[in-house]
Amino acid sequence: MITPPPGGLAVRSTPPLPRRRLLALLGTTAVAVTGCSTPGAEGTAEVTRTITHPLGTAEVPERPGRVVALDRRGALPHLLALGITPVGALTHKSIIGTDFPELVAEQAAGVEVLPVASGADEPALEPVTALHPDLVLGYSGGIEEVYPALSQIAPTVAVDVDFTDAAVSLRAIAAAVGREAEADRVVQEFEQQCDEQLGRLGDLGTVSIVLGIGDQQFRAYSKTGSSVARWLSERGATVVPEAEGAEASEDKTFMLISPERLDILTGDTIVVMYNSGPAGESALAELEAAPTWKQLAAVRAGRVVKINSQSSVGSYGFQGYASVLDELVSGWPTD
Repeated sequence: MITPPPGGLAVRSTPPLPRRRLLALLGTTAVAVTGCSTPGAEGTAEVTRTITHPLGTAEVPERPGRVVALDRRGALPHLLALGITPVGALTHKSIIGTDFPELVAEQAAGVEVLPVASGADEPALEPVTALHPDLVLGYSGGIEEVYPALSQIAPTVAVDVDFTDAAVSLRAIAAAVGREAEADRVVQEFEQQCDEQLGRLGDLGTVSIVLGIGDQQFRAYSKTGSSVARWLSERGATVVPEAEGAEASEDKTFMLISPERLDILTGDTIVVMYNSGPAGESALAELEAAPTWKQLAAVRAGRVVKINSQSSVGSYGFQGYASVLDELVSGWPTD
């Protein structure tokens, strides 16, 4: 492994991404930012900010130069969209088969690939230390057990994730790296794209959104259950069914149903979310092989749109959102 010198900078100015990829959204994570000064290595005052996050507080440099992303749920794409190239990021290989998502692989060409310590999200500490970071960002659930050790390496900020809205993690990351204005600009670009592209579809009518999760189980999402449902409902679509009854999740964002209950997908158009890889392909095959599925009015009419689930839940950042928006609009059936 090539170890960069401690004083090297990894933050560089990058040209704006094409509009279809320049995506970020500000959510509602509780982040407290206050200015203060701490002595620098040469006796000068280094300006830091106190960031309050789900696992505690951290004194973060005002403009961190060597950022490490320990989160496979959007941290790397979010940083790139904000104009920051991290010095290292957690590998995605066990999830998608490649080190980084294809959508950002070219931009991330110079990023050090960091292994996980186990099959989950816990990072290996030695490779992180070797990068001499001045800020570590990580998914709250993935770094909780090693947070004290990471905090000894560098200021560490934990990031919560909302799989219905990437705004939550984007806001936390933008605040931690001092790029709130960049995030504002990016989110405005994406909202404009949603308005323009979905607006061209005309009356969206009723829409049902479904995901196969394997073992003959499916999720039918409500209007608050996914990013795509939110985009559509905010622009006039009626998402059906509402999550209710014994099949509904506790937060009413989806209904867990069997193949026999696919008849509740009564939308004029059905959006099918699917995961990459063998498990996702198998779940999609289960859906399409179900007799009830084949009898749905939207299926018989050819009004079915397929989109990538990992992108649609924000795991590939707002670059992934842009890709999903393109898939949604290009695959939307025309009368």
